[in-house]
Amino acid sequence: MAKVSVIVPAYNCEKTLAQCLGNLVHQSLSDIEIIIVNDASTDGTWDVITRCEAQFSDKVMAINSTENKGAGGARNVGLMYASGEYIGFVDSDDIVATDMYEKLYNKAKMGNYDIVDCGYYNEEKNSSIVHASDELTGDLDGYKRSELIVSGGYLWSHLFKRELIVDSGIVFRENVILEDCEYLMYMFAIAKRVGNVKEVLYNYRCFDTSASKYVNPDKYYKNATAAMDAVHEKMSALSNYEEIKMAVEYVIIQLASYTTNMSLVYGAKEKNYDAKEKVKTVYEKMMSYITIPIMENEYVRNKIKEEDLRILLR
Repeated sequence: MAKVSVIVPAYNCEKTLAQCLGNLVHQSLSDIEIIIVNDASTDGTWDVITRCEAQFSDKVMAINSTENKGAGGARNVGLMYASGEYIGFVDSDDIVATDMYEKLYNKAKMGNYDIVDCGYYNEEKNSSIVHASDELTGDLDGYKRSELIVSGGYLWSHLFKRELIVDSGIVFRENVILEDCEYLMYMFAIAKRVGNVKEVLYNYRCFDTSASKYVNPDKYYKNATAAMDAVHEKMSALSNYEEIKMAVEYVIIQLASYTTNMSLVYGAKEKNYDAKEKVKTVYEKMMSYITIPIMENEYVRNKIKEEDLRILLR
């Protein structure tokens, strides 16, 4: 068993993957396995992966999936092979610090943490942040879990105890975007202890080819409504749902608000796009999952702009 397994889903990323893997194979933590899942790429991605495996066969495992399943599906495949005591995820166009996993692992062991978060740098926004602030670390209660859920964040800046993932039984949704939305929320909801490393160890890059760079509004509408369904389905089944319900409902409202704005903006440009029907559907779906009046949700009042709320409620 390795100390850390790092799973890298790779799809048509031949131009960025080599640089990503360069810092992974030279991690200061020697007892590490890097699992790269080729998600049925149509470019030279598999060639990059196999060359890396040949050069670093002691720590790299190459998996060639002939069926495209999206980032979520590729992560599910990687998890089937992961043996690490802790598990991390890296996107194929990003770069990690060469000591990232040593620092995260040491912190996790020192505090017996289920999850450890670190800071990341967003190149496009020229900003850095650690989502898990000091006040949200240690033993978790309803308040801390709720704050972690609404603070957002990304899978790739976290290290997860293997037992947490295995015992949860949750898997990533396949062939969708926003597939990590309910996954990270679920991890925060069931984790007992969370730690942080207040250093920027992950570099989030955004290229024109990145999946997050541009999403067709119709595709985003379908994926966002699916994410609303998944969030409610997964989170409402938890035994501690009542203590985190306000945070979960905030996430659903936030998804609805963003989807509404995107649909209206796109509808104003494209005459054949039925924005009115999509906005109506999003609103009805949101209301079917909301039990706390929207304006009584403190996270909504504090985090969603008044103008966006007016648009959503109108």
